[in-house]
Amino acid sequence: MYKEVKSEFIRNLIRQTSFRNLREREYIDELIALERFIVDGAESYASALRYHYLKRRYRKEWEAIYKELKPEEFRRIIEREKKEEEESRRRAEEEKRRKLEEELKKKDEWLAIGGLE
Repeated sequence: MYKEVKSEFIRNLIRQTSFRNLREREYIDELIALERFIVDGAESYASALRYHYLKRRYRKEWEAIYKELKPEEFRRIIEREKKEEEESRRRAEEEKRRKLEEELKKKDEWLAIGGLE
Protein backbone atom coordinates (compact mmCIF):
# COMPACT_ATOMS: atom_id res chain seq x y z
CA MET A 1 0.00 0.00 0.00
CA TYR A 2 2.56 2.60 1.06
CA LYS A 3 5.11 1.45 -1.52
CA GLU A 4 2.59 2.27 -4.25
CA VAL A 5 2.33 5.95 -3.29
CA LYS A 6 3.27 8.07 -6.30
CA SER A 7 3.04 11.55 -4.82
CA GLU A 8 6.11 13.05 -3.24
CA PHE A 9 3.71 15.17 -1.18
CA ILE A 10 2.34 12.06 0.54
CA ARG A 11 5.75 10.39 0.75
CA ASN A 12 7.04 13.43 2.65
CA LEU A 13 4.14 13.18 5.09
CA ILE A 14 4.94 9.51 5.67
CA ARG A 15 8.60 10.38 6.31
CA GLN A 16 7.53 12.88 8.98
CA THR A 17 4.98 10.64 10.73
CA SER A 18 5.41 7.87 13.25
CA PHE A 19 3.60 4.65 12.42
CA ARG A 20 2.31 4.67 16.01
CA ASN A 21 0.42 7.91 15.36
CA LEU A 22 -2.89 6.34 14.38
CA ARG A 23 -4.64 9.65 13.74
CA GLU A 24 -1.99 10.86 11.30
CA ARG A 25 -1.82 7.43 9.69
CA GLU A 26 -5.58 7.51 9.04
CA TYR A 27 -5.17 10.99 7.53
CA ILE A 28 -2.40 9.73 5.26
CA ASP A 29 -4.48 6.68 4.31
CA GLU A 30 -7.27 8.99 3.21
CA LEU A 31 -4.80 11.01 1.13
CA ILE A 32 -3.61 7.78 -0.46
CA ALA A 33 -7.21 6.96 -1.37
CA LEU A 34 -7.52 10.47 -2.81
CA GLU A 35 -4.34 9.91 -4.84
CA ARG A 36 -5.75 6.67 -6.23
CA PHE A 37 -8.91 8.47 -7.36
CA ILE A 38 -6.78 11.14 -9.03
CA VAL A 39 -4.66 8.55 -10.82
CA ASP A 40 -7.24 5.86 -11.60
CA GLY A 41 -10.57 7.69 -11.40
CA ALA A 42 -13.73 6.54 -9.65
CA GLU A 43 -15.13 3.19 -10.77
CA SER A 44 -18.64 3.46 -9.34
CA TYR A 45 -21.18 5.93 -8.05
CA ALA A 46 -20.18 5.14 -4.47
CA SER A 47 -16.49 5.65 -5.18
CA ALA A 48 -17.27 8.93 -6.97
CA LEU A 49 -19.10 10.10 -3.84
CA ARG A 50 -16.11 9.14 -1.72
CA TYR A 51 -13.74 10.95 -4.08
CA HIS A 52 -15.76 14.17 -3.94
CA TYR A 53 -16.02 13.91 -0.16
CA LEU A 54 -12.24 13.54 0.14
CA LYS A 55 -11.65 16.31 -2.40
CA ARG A 56 -13.82 18.72 -0.39
CA ARG A 57 -12.41 17.67 2.97
CA TYR A 58 -8.77 17.87 1.88
CA ARG A 59 -8.93 20.57 -0.79
CA LYS A 60 -5.37 21.86 -0.29
CA GLU A 61 -3.95 18.36 -0.25
CA TRP A 62 -6.02 17.46 -3.35
CA GLU A 63 -4.55 20.46 -5.14
CA ALA A 64 -0.99 19.57 -4.14
CA ILE A 65 -1.34 15.92 -5.20
CA TYR A 66 -3.18 16.69 -8.44
CA LYS A 67 -0.76 19.46 -9.39
CA GLU A 68 2.17 17.14 -8.80
CA LEU A 69 0.82 14.09 -10.64
CA LYS A 70 -1.24 15.66 -13.45
CA PRO A 71 -0.20 19.30 -13.83
CA GLU A 72 -1.85 19.97 -17.20
CA GLU A 73 -5.13 18.37 -16.22
CA PHE A 74 -5.00 20.23 -12.90
CA ARG A 75 -4.59 23.55 -14.71
CA ARG A 76 -7.65 22.80 -16.88
CA ILE A 77 -9.73 21.81 -13.86
CA ILE A 78 -8.83 24.98 -11.98
CA GLU A 79 -9.62 27.12 -15.03
CA ARG A 80 -12.99 25.39 -15.40
CA GLU A 81 -13.77 25.84 -11.71
CA LYS A 82 -12.95 29.55 -11.94
CA LYS A 83 -15.27 29.93 -14.92
CA GLU A 84 -18.02 28.07 -13.08
CA GLU A 85 -17.55 30.30 -10.02
CA GLU A 86 -17.73 33.44 -12.18
CA GLU A 87 -20.87 32.14 -13.90
CA SER A 88 -22.43 31.28 -10.56
CA ARG A 89 -21.63 34.77 -9.23
CA ARG A 90 -23.06 36.33 -12.37
CA ARG A 91 -26.27 34.29 -12.05
CA ALA A 92 -26.60 35.21 -8.35
CA GLU A 93 -26.17 38.91 -9.17
CA GLU A 94 -28.70 38.62 -11.99
CA GLU A 95 -31.18 36.91 -9.67
CA LYS A 96 -30.66 39.60 -7.05
CA ARG A 97 -31.25 42.32 -9.66
CA ARG A 98 -34.36 40.53 -10.96
CA LYS A 99 -35.83 40.21 -7.46
CA LEU A 100 -35.17 43.90 -6.79
CA GLU A 101 -36.89 44.88 -10.06
CA GLU A 102 -39.81 42.61 -9.20
CA GLU A 103 -40.11 44.17 -5.75
CA LEU A 104 -40.03 47.68 -7.25
CA LYS A 105 -42.74 46.68 -9.72
CA LYS A 106 -44.89 45.32 -6.89
CA LYS A 107 -44.37 48.56 -4.96
CA ASP A 108 -45.37 50.66 -7.99
CA GLU A 109 -48.54 48.58 -8.44
CA TRP A 110 -49.27 48.84 -4.72
CA LEU A 111 -48.94 52.60 -4.77
CA ALA A 112 -50.85 52.88 -8.06
CA ILE A 113 -53.97 51.40 -6.50
CA GLY A 114 -53.74 53.64 -3.47
CA GLY A 115 -51.72 51.55 -1.06
CA LEU A 116 -49.49 53.26 1.51
CA GLU A 117 -45.75 53.31 1.18
